[in-house]
Amino acid sequence: MSGYSGNTPVKLEQIQQTQATVQKMAKQNKKVTRARNTILSFVAVLVATLVGFTIYVSTGIGEGEISEGKDYRVLENPLPQRTAGAVDVIEFFSYACIHCKRFDPVIEAWAQNQGNQVDFRRLPVTFSPQWALLSQTYLTFEAAGILEENHTRMFRAIHDNGRQFLTLKAVADFIDGRGISTDEFIRVFNSPPVKRAVQDADRTQRAAQISATPQIVVGGQYVVNMDGGQRRALEVVEHLVATVRSASP
Repeated sequence: MSGYSGNTPVKLEQIQQTQATVQKMAKQNKKVTRARNTILSFVAVLVATLVGFTIYVSTGIGEGEISEGKDYRVLENPLPQRTAGAVDVIEFFSYACIHCKRFDPVIEAWAQNQGNQVDFRRLPVTFSPQWALLSQTYLTFEAAGILEENHTRMFRAIHDNGRQFLTLKAVADFIDGRGISTDEFIRVFNSPPVKRAVQDADRTQRAAQISATPQIVVGGQYVVNMDGGQRRALEVVEHLVATVRSASP
């Protein structure tokens, strides 16, 4: 009996100490939780800020005044203009370029709203043998009058569906029935007018010193810097179109 009663106060003290320890740990956990929540809130705000800044930069908002060197460069030897009374706007592109795919509906919508003030056209580039094949494909679409049926479809086939067009036969089979037969597509592809168009596009690409896509040249002399995002690029294009028009007699 005495042993049991003698040990009782010790056990109660241990229990009390344990309870005190638990309470202390609970308070510490609450502090840790509050600190963690504070940190998470800070991180969330930081991430939101960074995302907002990225959107801010990529859309071109807040870029300030448009200036040479930052927003565009001037060609020493201007390209010849195609249409009198209108400002030439050329987009150098490739079906193999994912950025061109994303930019295509944007520049197309812009061009549709310009009326007769702007002569917009695309010129495909030939950075590699595969890109050369796709370049001639685009020019074949134009020559055969089947661009509307196949332009966006080519972009989607390559970038959405993973199609690789490494041979003329592969392209012709893909186009078969979309405004033209396989045999007719191959015939137009190899025709002298299309081959001359390929040479002209390649010569213009080199004269404009194009080394990346998409790339826009305004008035045959201003090469737009595309690094500021699509919206900023169009702002620069419109500024340069106005500049060329104001300088015209």
